[in-house]
Amino acid sequence: MATPTNVIRIPKPSRSAFNMERPLAKNSLLMNQVKHLLELEKTLPPKQRTGTDPKSITTEGSAAEYIRKMTDILHPRVAKSGGR
Repeated sequence: MATPTNVIRIPKPSRSAFNMERPLAKNSLLMNQVKHLLELEKTLPPKQRTGTDPKSITTEGSAAEYIRKMTDILHPRVAKSGGR
């Protein structure tokens, strides 16, 4: 059980931390994540690929959408069946 001595407070990111229109070239973390996912996608069977043109991923918003698509492919959600 958490007590005041072991609670770690994480500050909320600033509103400017994510900007859908910001060019991807200004965010090396997202740019590298997209590059890794693009390479990984090439190894997937054609039916599982997103069909996203890598040249269309130019903003943080388009990168976020691509990352979401790839995450859904790599980590499919399992439908919950009654009970818990």
